[in-house]
Amino acid sequence: MPQPDLIRHLNARLRARPGSEGDDHFELAGVREVQAHFRGRIFRSVFQPQIRRGGEVICHEAFLQVLARDGVGASPQTIFEQAGDDDSIALDRMARKLHVLNFVRQRGWQAGLLALNLSPEALLALVDDRDGLFEAVLADSGLLPRQVVLEVADHGFEDCASLAAAIARCRGRGYRVAIDNFGRFSCDIERLEALAPDIVKLDRCLIGHAGHLGFARRVLAELCAEVRRLGIQLVSQSIESRQQLQAAMASGVDIFQGYLIGRPAPLCLPLGQPAARGYELSA
Repeated sequence: MPQPDLIRHLNARLRARPGSEGDDHFELAGVREVQAHFRGRIFRSVFQPQIRRGGEVICHEAFLQVLARDGVGASPQTIFEQAGDDDSIALDRMARKLHVLNFVRQRGWQAGLLALNLSPEALLALVDDRDGLFEAVLADSGLLPRQVVLEVADHGFEDCASLAAAIARCRGRGYRVAIDNFGRFSCDIERLEALAPDIVKLDRCLIGHAGHLGFARRVLAELCAEVRRLGIQLVSQSIESRQQLQAAMASGVDIFQGYLIGRPAPLCLPLGQPAARGYELSA
C-alpha cells in the first residue's frame, strides 16, 4: 500500500479507537520522515546501527525522540514513565507503527532488520492483538515479521512461564525475540534457557566493568560462553570505547552496538557496509 494511503488508514483507525484524542495522528514531514503527534507532543524515529564482526551494518534499533512542545530532550523512558497506564500502552503502539513507517520509508523493500523495544506487558499485548493491526502495518509496508527483532527487558520478576509462552508465540509468528539488558537485574542462565529467545543483549554494566577490570573480563567471557551454549546470539550494547569493544570481541560477542559504533540518528546507515572507517573486527 502506498505510504500516504497507509497513513490515512492509520489515522482513521486512531480516531475510531476508544479513548483516543482528536489531535493524535501520523503525518509526512519531508521526503524521508513520518512524525507522530501524541497528546500534544511531536515524535520522530531515530535509529542506532548494530554491526557484526567485520563491521557490516545488519540491524537498526529504533528509539523515540521528542521534537516539540513540553518534553523536548526527555528520554523515551521518561516519556513512558510520565504517561499513565492507558497512555503508555497507546504510545507504545503508536511508536512501533511510527518506527516501521520510517524504517521502510528509508530502506524500501530491502529493509534489513529493525529492532523494536517492548515491555513484557506490551509483548503480551502484541501476542493478544486480535485485530492484527501491527502485523497488517508490517504487511502493508512490505516488511516481514522475520525482519523485526522484538526487544523485551526481563527484570527477572515477571512470571517466567507466561513470558516464555509469549516469546514462543512471537517466534512462531516469525519474529525474532531479544532479551534486553541481560545482567542488570539477573544473570540467571536457567531462566534464560526457559525463556528461549533468539538473542541476548548484554547490559551496559557488564561491558562497562569488563572494559576496565581483568577479573570482570573473565566473568563476562564465562557468561557469554554459557549463553552461546544455549544457541542464543549475543549483542553487546553501550560500546563507547575501543577497550570495551575489544573486551566484547574477546568474550565471543556476535553483534556490537553503542556510541562508538554509531549514535541514534534520523537516517539509517547502508546495510552491509561498515558503520564507520577504522573498524577492524575479526574473529
